Amino acid sequence: MVDRLRVTELDFDTIKTNLKTFLKQQNEFSDYDFEGSGLNILLDILAYNTHYNAYYLNMVANEAFLDTAILRSSVVSHAKTFGYTPYSIRSPIATINFVANSATSTSSTVTIPAGFSFLSNQIDNKSYNFVVVDDVTITKANSQFNFQNLELYEGQLVTYTFAYNELSNPKQVFNLPDSNIDTTTIKVSVSPSSTNTQTTIYSKVDDVLDITANSTVYFLQEGRNGQYEIYFGNNIVGKKLADGSVVSVTYLVTNGTAANKANNFVAVGTLVDTLGETLSTFIINPVSAAAGGSDRESVDEIKFAAPLQYATQNRLVTVKDYESYIKKNYPSIDSLSVWGGEDEVPPIYGKVLISLKPKDNFYLSEAEKQRIIREIIDPKSIISVSAEIRDPDFLYILLNNQVKFDAKKTTLTETQLSTQIRNAIISYKQTFLNKFNAIFALSRIQDQIDNVDINAIVGSETMVRLQKRITPELNTNANYTVRFGVALKRGTLTDRLTSTEFSVLDSTSVRRTAIIEEVPQSFTGVSSIEITNAGYGYTSAPTVTISGDGTGATAQAIIQSGRIVEIRMTNRGSDYTRATVSITGGGGFSAVATAVIDSRIGTLRTIFYDTNANRQIINANAGEINYDTGVITLNDLKIISVSASDGLLRLTAVSEDGVIESTRNTIITIDETDTASIVTTLEKIAS
Repeated sequence: MVDRLRVTELDFDTIKTNLKTFLKQQNEFSDYDFEGSGLNILLDILAYNTHYNAYYLNMVANEAFLDTAILRSSVVSHAKTFGYTPYSIRSPIATINFVANSATSTSSTVTIPAGFSFLSNQIDNKSYNFVVVDDVTITKANSQFNFQNLELYEGQLVTYTFAYNELSNPKQVFNLPDSNIDTTTIKVSVSPSSTNTQTTIYSKVDDVLDITANSTVYFLQEGRNGQYEIYFGNNIVGKKLADGSVVSVTYLVTNGTAANKANNFVAVGTLVDTLGETLSTFIINPVSAAAGGSDRESVDEIKFAAPLQYATQNRLVTVKDYESYIKKNYPSIDSLSVWGGEDEVPPIYGKVLISLKPKDNFYLSEAEKQRIIREIIDPKSIISVSAEIRDPDFLYILLNNQVKFDAKKTTLTETQLSTQIRNAIISYKQTFLNKFNAIFALSRIQDQIDNVDINAIVGSETMVRLQKRITPELNTNANYTVRFGVALKRGTLTDRLTSTEFSVLDSTSVRRTAIIEEVPQSFTGVSSIEITNAGYGYTSAPTVTISGDGTGATAQAIIQSGRIVEIRMTNRGSDYTRATVSITGGGGFSAVATAVIDSRIGTLRTIFYDTNANRQIINANAGEINYDTGVITLNDLKIISVSASDGLLRLTAVSEDGVIESTRNTIITIDETDTASIVTTLEKIAS
């Protein structure tokens, strides 16, 4: 019996082999030499044809699904089923205060027309053109036209006009020929005919539920060639164009990310006010540098964002709604965190908190924050919920690595080994840190170190320190609250919280180079007593007894309605490292309380070193450190100057845990430019 031809293999060689096997089983070809005959060429053709068809059908099947599609046109088409339009390249936006000086104080107005140009400072040896995208009119005041917070968009405004012919273009689709269009700047107007110049402004559709058959709207889509297209309604959903209408489209063509950070501008051209005076003397003061420029959405980003956008249903209610919508409409962010005001301490109801980490900077300017809230968030958010954008709060990791290695089992020098360990840590940072909602794990860092040279490195030990950086108010008595956001380890004589150097005046008004340090404490008292069960039936204040390895702690109970509502410390005592609380008498039952020992609250002081290198105390009680919450408070500190060239004061403490999780607006990172961030000490072992 002849075997059937196998059809499950798809590669060329296997297909050809299967064809040969099938033919050899036929009586006519049982002794045929396929390799040395012309039939071999025919088999090649058959195998190639089958292979091409199989590959084609496989690719067609892939393109039929969003998850497996490769071609941008396929992915964009699938995204349309979710009502999702991929975002375009976005123009950076800068804000300036612009003053045009007039020769007279006679009242008049002046308009900066859309398209009025400003030339930026050079970025990478290139200046960029910035324009005003809308007419802005202002009245003269004291011989000056003062434009406050004027927004400038990078790029060039262009206008195209299309004549609509119903026979040649029945679908009313118009292709926009430029590839670098910022679609957020598109403006569409329609005239009834080439002879009737009366125009109607058409707006872009964001929600089809809001439009009727007479709505003057247009739709935007990305075409198969990657260029954008606009189209119009059908008199059911949106108003249809009349035959012979003239469509005018104006938009900005931009360079995107290249012009981010531009911050100094020169006006190109002159203005003319309503009295006919030509204005050419301008004063330009930057308010915020250009920001928000981004590249066009990639295929992978579309695959990720389209289903999420569909889930939001074009509204901002949940945290996920905000995350998805902001990422789509402000794509120049590297990381995003959103949380409700109810998660704040204390809670802030009716507010959503947002933190954005830009791709090209550490923080957003205040002007850019307000623009995001005004133009992106407010139009889609619930009226009763307000939004607030907070800056990222950076928590810096400092790693001190002690690495033992066998020099005979590696070809690397100590310098090369140390460099590779540093590179491994930086790779860990780039993969797992430097973003919101990240987790630092000491065990993973040590694995990274050990795997640098698994044969030579015997083992490693890493000390993790945490650092916060603050900008002090110079020459001002100020209070500071520094939140590490994680538990901190209580310091010892040799390893405790310290700061970088700064200048202060001591009690005799002598200027000193000082630091902040944690006061090591060998004994402590009881700071408070927490009630875990208020009990019941108390007719008088019960007796509170504090027992432990210290002495002298006493407290008094306060009762109300038969229950204990407070236990007040009357003497904190001393030398306690542990303590228990017992409650007796008072005629009641079941009250339970626990003691909170001072060991979880530390004292900070300011000191300097004299000419003999002896520690001298400036302020013995400059602040406190809460080891459980990681909150540091500095009280009434007047800093004259700081030693760091960047003007920052650094506070460094030891982490209590090896796993550190960022929450809300905290970003855990490792500063590669700081030599103290990664310190590696190598120790050779004897073998």
